[in-house]
Amino acid sequence: MPPAVEPRFRTSPNVLFATVVTRVVRLSPGFVRATLTGPDLGVFAPYGLDQRIKILLGEPCDGLLPGLPEREWRRVWRAVPEHRRPVLRSYTAYEVRPDARELDLDFYVHDPAGPASEWALAARPGDPLLVSGPDVRAGAPDHGVQWCPGGATERVLLAADETAYPAVRGILAALPAGVRATVLLEAGHAADAATLDDVTAGHDVHVLLRDGRRGGQALVAAVEAWAAAHGPAAAAAGDAFYAWVATESTRLAGARAALAGAGLAPDRVHAQGYWHDRPRGVPAPEPAGYAVAV
Repeated sequence: MPPAVEPRFRTSPNVLFATVVTRVVRLSPGFVRATLTGPDLGVFAPYGLDQRIKILLGEPCDGLLPGLPEREWRRVWRAVPEHRRPVLRSYTAYEVRPDARELDLDFYVHDPAGPASEWALAARPGDPLLVSGPDVRAGAPDHGVQWCPGGATERVLLAADETAYPAVRGILAALPAGVRATVLLEAGHAADAATLDDVTAGHDVHVLLRDGRRGGQALVAAVEAWAAAHGPAAAAAGDAFYAWVATESTRLAGARAALAGAGLAPDRVHAQGYWHDRPRGVPAPEPAGYAVAV
């Protein structure tokens, strides 16, 4: 009997796209950008925000064909023997250019490198990559989007480490005029945070260098400090304030507790694990639909 498909994938607008690398650029000490092209990317929806897509890393497998909807390709993927099954990772597209049939993916290179980091470091023009993303003809622009501030929001808090920078970019680029953000960016190098300079202008930006700490620790400490100083006023603003936090999955509890302790209502906070700090060889939990793993 074929593996069952989870209900949340049955109405997914995502389909498989066959792509190849056309350009690879080292943007900063921590970031590699791979530009992909494919014959069907003209219908890859450029919805932006923090919408997650999937990449499938590894050798091609029979049955994983371009155009398969997510409910189908996941069934095929689960049936592949584990030692040959492509590795799934979640990303947010840096930029989609349907007219040019191009997609940019920015990879943060973890140390030690995981499968996605290794792929990005070795990527060369002509390399193939299967991508699962939204087909614009299917509609459903909110699928895979966690950013949900509502129309009354006037101030936002965005707190992220490098794995969530593409999502921060998408969110900031879509903010209505007049909405101002406090942006907390954890970074191993200031040059990595500088890759967002074009969208952070006009907002209150704080770059938090790790300086040897484990990923997520500097960010959560900054969220805690922000909550102590500004949380009560943000809570009093009600629907006019919204917080979005993304970092290593095990560090989130501290950020959630600080924001809740300041009085922020649960529906005014979204906190999400974007990667897993674990030894090599220990698998990420699956489904990893809400996490960017390395």
